[in-house]
Formats: sequence, C-alpha cells, structure tokens
Amino acid sequence: MHLDELWTRHARHLKLRKRSLETLRYYDATARKLRAYLEREGHSLQAEAVRIGDLRGFMEYLEESGLKEGGIDAHYRALKGAFGWAVKDELLEKNPTVRLERVKQPHRLMVTLSKEEYRRLLEVARKSHFRDRETAIVVTLFDTGLRLAEVAGLRMGDLHFAEGHLRVIGKGNKERIVPLGLMASQALDRYLRKSRKPRFPFVDHVFLGRTGESLSRSGVAQVLADLAQRAKIPRAHAAPHAFRRSFAVNYLRNGGDVFTLQHVMGHATLDMTRRYVNLLPEDLSRVHAQVSPADRMAASQGGGRR
Repeated sequence: MHLDELWTRHARHLKLRKRSLETLRYYDATARKLRAYLEREGHSLQAEAVRIGDLRGFMEYLEESGLKEGGIDAHYRALKGAFGWAVKDELLEKNPTVRLERVKQPHRLMVTLSKEEYRRLLEVARKSHFRDRETAIVVTLFDTGLRLAEVAGLRMGDLHFAEGHLRVIGKGNKERIVPLGLMASQALDRYLRKSRKPRFPFVDHVFLGRTGESLSRSGVAQVLADLAQRAKIPRAHAAPHAFRRSFAVNYLRNGGDVFTLQHVMGHATLDMTRRYVNLLPEDLSRVHAQVSPADRMAASQGGGRR
C-alpha cells in the first residue's frame, strides 16, 4: 500500500469517529512532512517499507530544521497514532513506531496570565470599539479556562445562564459542563443583548467577527493579541493557553480541588491537569513563609532576629 493511501484511509477513519477539522489538519501536516522527507531520501513510499530507521531519520530531520521539542513531539504522536491504527485495522503487519524514541521535553514553567495583566486587558477591552465582545471573550476565558477551539466553537444553545454553566464540546468530540461565574454571565449577556449582530439568521456561533459571521480560532487569537499590544503586556501572556493555565492556578488558589478541575478543563487524565498547576515561585514563597521550620522553631522559643 502506498503511504498516501494509508494516510487517506486514516483520515477517513478520523472523520467517521467525528474528529475535529483541526485533528485532521494535525495528522495531515505530519503526513506531508513525512512524505517530503522520505522522497528526499529516495524511499519507495510504500507503507510496508517504512522502518524505524526511516522514522528516526525523520525525527532528526525535524530537529535539524529548527523545530522545537513540542513541535517534534506533535509529529511523534501523529506517527504513533496513524501507524498504530493501521496495524489494528490489519493494513500493516508491523508497527514501525513501536521502538521509536520520544523526544525528551524540557521542564519549563508554562506562561501564565497574572491577575494584574488580566485587569489591564480588561481595562483595554472595555475601552475598545468592540468592547462588549472583547470584554466577554476576556472574562469568559479567565473564568472558564476554555481552549481556543472551544471558545470559538461556542454556540447560542451552549449558554445556560440560569443554571450557571456552559455546554462545551471539547477534544475528541466529548461534551462536558463548565461552570460560569456571575461576571462572565453578565459580560456574555451584555454582549448578546447589545452587540451581537449575526449577518444571517442561521449564524449560531456566540462570538462573531466584523462581518457578522462566526469568529474563527485565529480571529479570537488575534483579538487577544491586539488587546495585549494595547495593554503593553507580552503577547504570550495573553494567549489562550496562558488564560487556561491562569484559570487552573487561580482555581486551586481559591480553594478548588484538582479532581473537579480535571473535569472542568476536559482532561482525560489527572497527569494532564497537573502540568498546568505546578506551583509558581510566589506560591512556593508564600507557603514556605507559613510553614518555615526554622521560623516556627524560633517563634516557639520566643526567639527571632535581633
């Protein structure tokens, strides 16, 4: 079987499983890059002829081309998914990714939107030309931790103000209920009543662009980037994932538990949630100030600095 045929059949499988368009694009990007690399190496492009050495060479090629660890890991996961499926569906006898090594990810603190940066974004949003929409986007992201695709994909029927929650369709087409606070409910309600003007009656998305049609994921990201520029904060701090981590950190700081947080964020495993909530340096300092063994010993003995 030609490699192109394998990827085409895999894409058909994903569509039958109701995977998102973004998931299809994700796998297609790996398929195109792998094909280009193998062609350069003079490979036959027969799926049965792909060996682990070919895939290791592909991973090295990605690294040499300047792709960061996260990008390489994304291609790794796509390869594992596609070839693993092909073996299960009996299109291939052997899975060439079985012994393929994963690129080690450096441990870094994820970028987080601070409370002060949130206030500055909100202040700028409230003064903008599209203030109701931009305020609603900022408050909703900060209050719910939704992914970029999830906030862009919100539809009118997903808003349940009376019950205080949103209905969200997340990764893998999985539905979940996400609580909505009073400020976010008010911001959304104001936007819907005063500013949301769909171009056509059938336009059902909550957030709309200038033309009255649904605001795309890139459109939401651009709104946040523009607000960050006007608020004079780093663009990365106003990215959707920075909002998502800020929500997670503040949720726990305010007394929420990690198990409920896992559900709200739509994570399949608790380990995924923990990646978002590694304590920040200020958290560590605050906790240590409360439990410092040396300070507590000195206090119990009536000692201290002189």
